[in-house]
Order: sequence, then structure tokens, then C-alpha cells
Amino acid sequence: MRRRPGLLLVILCLLTACSSEKPPLAFGVALHGAVTAEAMERAAALAGVTPSLVIFYVQWPGEPRAEGFPAACLETAERAGAVACVTWEPMSVAGDVENAVPAGRILSGEYDPYIDHFARAARDFGRPLILRFAHEMNLARYHWGTSAEEYGPASPDLYKRMFRHVRQRFRAQGAGNVLFAFCPNAESIPAAPWNTLEAWFPGADEVDVLGMDGYDWGRTRTHAEHGWDSSPRSFVSVFKTARKALLPLDPGAPLLVFETSSADAAGKAEWLASAVKTAGDWGLAGLVWFQAEKEADWRLPEGGVPERLRDRLAAPRTWRVWLHSLAIERRGG
Repeated sequence: MRRRPGLLLVILCLLTACSSEKPPLAFGVALHGAVTAEAMERAAALAGVTPSLVIFYVQWPGEPRAEGFPAACLETAERAGAVACVTWEPMSVAGDVENAVPAGRILSGEYDPYIDHFARAARDFGRPLILRFAHEMNLARYHWGTSAEEYGPASPDLYKRMFRHVRQRFRAQGAGNVLFAFCPNAESIPAAPWNTLEAWFPGADEVDVLGMDGYDWGRTRTHAEHGWDSSPRSFVSVFKTARKALLPLDPGAPLLVFETSSADAAGKAEWLASAVKTAGDWGLAGLVWFQAEKEADWRLPEGGVPERLRDRLAAPRTWRVWLHSLAIERRGG
């Protein structure tokens, strides 16, 4: 149960004008690989603004007693002025083979040594960070906790139990600086009655930040080569339905786009401009560009964020202070 924020939160709110209806809008980048000083400098140069948020990806080990924590990536993000968001994927990777960690091994406590070590390291890091545990769970591509063949109507309940278990381990380790994000894909695949965003939501007391991922594939996918035909979609078209479904789940939680981009090379600059404008109009707390060439070229367009829209974005320090106040509020002052 949430409690009233303490004095520090009140002071931080005054500093960051969080009494406003809209949170400050962060611009961030998602990196496919380690966070390095060179990658952050390159992203900032391409974007034309210093990213306030950087997302990267961490897989679980095959051995539950293994220890691992991306301290170097977090420190590099800090030095670049960005808050880190760890996309924590409960699967081990051997070569090109991905193996989802079975839910039974997580829920039975077999993986608690790894989870607890990660939580203590995050706590000792001391600064706010966001954890996206098992993102895009509404895509069959991920089937967290089960085999691909087992992904189905029982999956949402299993996911919620895993999410709550991991969250409880972090609480037990005192990692109150870690904000847990619930981040489905904007479009559920398969589009089945059981596969709704509401069905996967672990609960307002378990989630600190709402998120959504979605992309404009342009015309890069063809049925002949990829099994489906893509067509250009606007930022609004990609996210409007998911936003409508997510906001009622916890009206007090901020909503961010954690991954987005357009594969339409010719229209990418205008697509980014529209995304920034719409994110501001919608009151989103963050907009993160997938800065990678993976399946398609998602990287930032030349010129980055248009100069006319840069004043819509929060300065990294302002957004960091706001996130800090949010972390204090969510853990009860």
C-alpha cells in the first residue's frame, strides 16, 4: 500500500514542478550491446540532445547461483548524464540459441541467489534505475517462463507470478531505488482473447512505471520473404490503442515509450518529429529511440530531434530529479 510522500519528496516536487499534470518528457536511446562512452557520445551527437535515459539488455545465466551485474554499463550511463534502464530477460543464451528460464525454477526459489545478488548490487548502486523485467510478454516470440509450444492462455498468470516473485526479492533486499516497469508490446501477437494487456498486468502495487514498445516497419516486410506484409504506420497509429488500455491500469503511474523507431528511411525524420510532438501532447514521461540496425535500420535520422522540438524535452538533470522523487513516492516516502 502506498503512503504519503515525505518531506524530501515535497522538496523534490517543488524543484521539478511535479505538481504539473504532465511529467517531464525524457528522450532516450536503446542500445543493442554494452553501454560505452563511445556509444553514448555517438547517440548524443546523432540525436542533437543528450539522452536522459539509456536502455540496454541483460540475459540471465544458465546457472542460478551465478553472479552478474552490469555495473560498468550503469556507471557509464551515469557519467553520460543518463538514467539506466535494464531490460532484464529471463533467458540464457548459448550461441544463437535462446532458452527461456522455466517459470518453475524462478517460482520455486531456485534462481533466488542470482536475483538476490542482482538486487543487492542494484541497491548498492544507490541511484535510481529502471528495471524492465521480461518485456513484450504479449509476443509469442518471447514466451517467458515456458517453451514456445506452451505459450498460451495460461501464460499471463504465470508471468504475473514471476513478476511479483522477482519484485518481492528486490523489496526483501532493500532495493527501493529500482523502479519496476511493466512494458508490453503495443500490439499483442497472437491476437487472441486471452492475450490482452490487462491480462498480463501484475498489479498497481507491483509496478512503478507503465511502458509500451512499438515500431513502424514501413514497407520493409514482405509476405514472400518474411511471412507478412508491413505498411507505414504513424506514431499515433502504433501506440494509441495500447495507451488507451494501459492508462486505466494505474492512472497514477507515468507512461513511457521504451522502444520505438521507424524503418522508413525517407520519412524517418518526420516520423521522429511527430513522435516527439505526440509524446509531449500525451504527457508521456519518456520516448526512447531504438538506436540499432537489427532486422531493419532503426537508427536515428540525420539531424536527430528537430531543433524546433528540443525545448519539449526535459534536461537530463531535471528528469533524473523527477525520477528520484518518483522512486521515493513509490516506496512510500
